Amino acid sequence: MAPVEFIVHTKHLVGFRRAAKGRILEVPRKFGRVLRELLKRHGFLHMLSILTSRSDLYGLQGLVERNLQRRKIRLPGLYGNVLVGWIYQRIALLRARLFAALIADYFADHPRAHALVFNGFLMPDALTLAVANHLQRSRLVAELGFFPDTLQYDVRGINFGSSLPRDPHFYRPLADRLPLEKPQDLVRRKPKQKGHSTDTLPSNYIFVPMQVPSDMQILVHSPWIRNMVHLYETLLALAERHPERHFVVKEHPSFPLSIRSHIVPHQRIRFANHNDTRELIEGAEAVITVNSTVGLEAILLGKKVITLGDAPYNVEGLVLHARGLGELSKNLSSLPSWEPDDTLRDLFLRYVYNVFLLRGDRHNPTEEMMEAIRLRAEQADLHHRYLSEFAANRAPSENSLEGKLTI
Repeated sequence: MAPVEFIVHTKHLVGFRRAAKGRILEVPRKFGRVLRELLKRHGFLHMLSILTSRSDLYGLQGLVERNLQRRKIRLPGLYGNVLVGWIYQRIALLRARLFAALIADYFADHPRAHALVFNGFLMPDALTLAVANHLQRSRLVAELGFFPDTLQYDVRGINFGSSLPRDPHFYRPLADRLPLEKPQDLVRRKPKQKGHSTDTLPSNYIFVPMQVPSDMQILVHSPWIRNMVHLYETLLALAERHPERHFVVKEHPSFPLSIRSHIVPHQRIRFANHNDTRELIEGAEAVITVNSTVGLEAILLGKKVITLGDAPYNVEGLVLHARGLGELSKNLSSLPSWEPDDTLRDLFLRYVYNVFLLRGDRHNPTEEMMEAIRLRAEQADLHHRYLSEFAANRAPSENSLEGKLTI
């Protein structure tokens, strides 16, 4: 029987579990099965002690509160009710304690297994990640890649939380070592509004893609833009400071609610929810984004990008970054004279596409892809080799992957 390499507690990696051939141990997702297994392992009194304990070893209270926050954003009429929110928290916390206890048991049973989670921000995956972190167990965090048929698998996290370097000096020495291939297509997003009509656009505009306000990208990696209404209000203030500028906004097609009933319209801020995202990028002078994948797609298409939040492509020379409205206004003023570093852009895209991201279909992983995932988990792949080389070549005072490498 093959040794267990990964412990998972997710609904998102069915294909991976199927292809792993016994190397993955799945924590049950049905509450009844968890209860039965804990009773069999520890007995009723121990399970009761788990439910009544006041300790919070894994930070479960924070995870439950975060889940409630997301539900309030998506279903404010229901979860905004104080009583409903209180009941949800109590039930979710009790369930989380029992699930976490069984996850900890599984890690104890398999001391060499890695935690494998999808995204890591949402439950139940967040439970596995929290337990693994407390037990100081290695983990691998998966997510969809930035381009079609690509995947993120990283030992630190995803997006801004990943080990993808943001120091431009990391990429320059790799010029002759990277494959020349770059992504040829972008992720296709269905329009938010039904129908085939498209909105008329100004001849010159800045494209601003909205994001899902309940997503990790906003709740964790957006230091000053609180939500999409606040993003629009920031654009409103920006439009007043720059009367020569026009802005085109597209709401995220995956989020069911619109901000349009909560904002004040402006004649130079136009919504284009019917329009194709790629066409909006191609027609724009520049893209302003919190940290959307659209920003990376704009870089691929040779556009200027201004980021407002923590983005994995926040590399000096590649994008402009604004930490507040004043800095954003200055960046917008300097946009005509600023040009991104084309050489750095080419190297960054080649590295992301050929080294950092894994290729393949997560629903039908090949043996080659499975081996690539195993090597990434063991930090024995090309990406970690390059990270180690870069760390070794830096000055002693800077010789840490927590320094410029991740800034």
